[in-house]
Amino acid sequence: MQKIGIGPLGFMAAVFLACALFGCGSSGHPPAGFRGIKWGAKLSSVPGLHKVGGQEDLGQYDKPGEVLQMGDIKLDKVVYVFYKDRFYMGMAYFSSESFMKMEALLTGKFGKPAEVDQNPDNLVWDSDRVSVVLSPEGAKEIRLVYMYKPIQLRVELKK
Repeated sequence: MQKIGIGPLGFMAAVFLACALFGCGSSGHPPAGFRGIKWGAKLSSVPGLHKVGGQEDLGQYDKPGEVLQMGDIKLDKVVYVFYKDRFYMGMAYFSSESFMKMEALLTGKFGKPAEVDQNPDNLVWDSDRVSVVLSPEGAKEIRLVYMYKPIQLRVELKK
């Protein structure tokens, strides 16, 4: 079983706390889910998932055979994260060559990204219930994370 580091979860916790403390811009229409999976959905309600990592109450899954595309951007991989069998985070990885296209796609959906002081390379679209973060993951890869805050808060409080 391929393991996917829990590092992105720590990163997302930092973004979540920064937005909670300092405020990040608000997106007009927060997404109801990620790639067709609604926030808080039970793991058992999502067919085709394959566990690729996780620990304790956190499970990370991929969906073999799904189309790895977002708009006209080819995705390298997509990871779905569940806490206590409830969906709360989706991550997509793609080539840094498509960063500008993804930024334009997300800006079209959610408006202008907020500015976060911690890392000027990160773009954040934030609402009261969902954060969307676009960030470099090394020199050649970009990570896009959709995070459902009500469950993320429970994950953080557990630590």
